[in-house]
Amino acid sequence: MYNHARTLLVNLPGSTVSYANVPYDELIPAGYAPVKLPTYMEAFRSRLFGVSPDRAMLNYRMVQLLTMIETTQLQSHILELDPRITYNNYSTKWKVNTAFEPTVVKYLGSDNSHLDVLGNSMSPDASGISGYEYLVTTDGTNITVARQTNPVRKTSEVVVLDGGLSQVVSLPLSGYKVRVNTANTAGWTLRGCLRPTTSLSNIEQTLRSVGEPYLLQLFGTPDVEPYLTFRNCWKKHPEFAYRLGGLVLAMIYRTEEIRNA
Repeated sequence: MYNHARTLLVNLPGSTVSYANVPYDELIPAGYAPVKLPTYMEAFRSRLFGVSPDRAMLNYRMVQLLTMIETTQLQSHILELDPRITYNNYSTKWKVNTAFEPTVVKYLGSDNSHLDVLGNSMSPDASGISGYEYLVTTDGTNITVARQTNPVRKTSEVVVLDGGLSQVVSLPLSGYKVRVNTANTAGWTLRGCLRPTTSLSNIEQTLRSVGEPYLLQLFGTPDVEPYLTFRNCWKKHPEFAYRLGGLVLAMIYRTEEIRNA
């Protein structure tokens, strides 16, 4: 099941399946091809989702934005595109406190060897890269960390054991660190998603920095509905949800317009 406004906002290739290991994922119609967006649209998207957003980041922000719009009268514009709402049941599908915790699976080594995860995740908001996967291996002499997700990286450090524990080794671009408790050969897979930390109110302020020429292209110069309503909400409405909702709806409707051109 899918909702067309959601499909336009994430703008990812269609598929016959959803990704069960990616938080808040939903089906995208198999025949949907991503719309090539002009520069002015990318300027708004980079502030909403990050410079190079992955599926996890797009999904996370999509839930925030569309459930926000659902609390307003602007929801009628979502329903005009598609009456099927699939994005408002995530509280029962995902446990917020665990969806973004790292998962460790050992694939090599003795049963009594283990990997400790330390530190806190870094914010993925600027880059848009939320999902991560690492292979952490040790041969008793070195610890090798290989990042499997873009940007791919590989590092190696000499093992120094102290009371059975190695020194702490960083996982690049995650904020996390690990250490192992074995001097033998062992290996683990560590994967998960970094939780976005920037609030929607801060994102609104960032969007205010987009130049007027791009705003004119987004909302249009003639007073044409529904863009007139969207622009008035963004420019004048006293309530935050209507201001940001107006801009997001303009992006959704403009994507549909470009798609059908």
